[in-house]
Amino acid sequence: MNAESLIPTAKNKGKLPAWFDDNGPDKDVVTSTRVRLARNLAKRRFPYHASANERKQAFKEIAAVIENENRFRSFDLANFSDLKSLAQMFLVEERVASPDMLTIEGDRGVLFDSSRRVNVMINEEDHLRIQCLDSGFRPAELWSVVSLIDDLLGSKLTYAYDSRRGFLTSCPTNSGTGLRVSFLMHLPGLVLTKAIDAVLQGASQMGISTRGFFGEHSEVVGNFFQLSNQATMGAHENDFLGNTQKIIREIIDHERSARERIIRDADLELSDKIHRAYGILLHAKALSLPECLNLTSSLRLGVVTGLFDQITIEELNRITLISMPAHLQVFYEKGMDEREMTRIRADLVRELLTKRRRKRSSPRSGSNLDS
Repeated sequence: MNAESLIPTAKNKGKLPAWFDDNGPDKDVVTSTRVRLARNLAKRRFPYHASANERKQAFKEIAAVIENENRFRSFDLANFSDLKSLAQMFLVEERVASPDMLTIEGDRGVLFDSSRRVNVMINEEDHLRIQCLDSGFRPAELWSVVSLIDDLLGSKLTYAYDSRRGFLTSCPTNSGTGLRVSFLMHLPGLVLTKAIDAVLQGASQMGISTRGFFGEHSEVVGNFFQLSNQATMGAHENDFLGNTQKIIREIIDHERSARERIIRDADLELSDKIHRAYGILLHAKALSLPECLNLTSSLRLGVVTGLFDQITIEELNRITLISMPAHLQVFYEKGMDEREMTRIRADLVRELLTKRRRKRSSPRSGSNLDS
């Protein structure tokens, strides 16, 4: 295992991680699903309260188990203390690691597979954060993967556990099962019909929390909302999983109904909004990341409603990912300040969209920007 493979080569630049490849069920609303378990080692102080040496020992203990397990032979194990800041940010943008990993000091890292579907963070808020992410609505499927890895690691490591409170975690809201089920959802219909606040308030009353595109402490951009279960204690994992699925299903239905209502009552206005966004993306000389996400959100809605066919969701996902700061710098193999990024991002989006138009008009033409 090594950390070098986390930076893409020229051959696979632009390759989408599994959670963003637009291949999952209910993908028109649910961009991705993540299932995560929080675990800590018994008889070791939790990461936020541990000394640098204690964190190092915990990392070594977990890494030793991982390196001797056949299940992880094809995985990469990256210690963030050995990575440059750009590589760290790249992994955060790929959702392999959390933004908190950028500010924590000392030995901490992540184990991940080449598809970015399965990863295990080490020494983040807890000693272990076992995660599985994939595109579309897949909570039960991902839970089976995470549960298997949890059992595997738990057979070699002794977890901090209390017979009354369950698995012990740094944050009390994660104790009990340690289970968090999250869904990255694209909800432009609810936003445009001004029903989003009522729907999210109702979800909150049923135990669902809302975050932005980049997770905790991030703002909502591009009409992307990350919805997760709040409770992790007092019931079995399957109960939390089932209750969360039911609520998310209802939100999916609300979003689809909102889209139908817009198409029925305001199709001209929606079509105009979509094509205006396309025009700006084709001709903009500077694009911030939030602006790019907000504009491409309109195109996403156009594609899934059949009002726009100049691009695919997979291509929009590629634009979104490559437009992120670390990906943009890796793609062009150069460091950039924020001002230069806005210019380069606009140039890249324009080039991708223009090549897409030429490709549609000339089926035999190719592009070195294709995945």
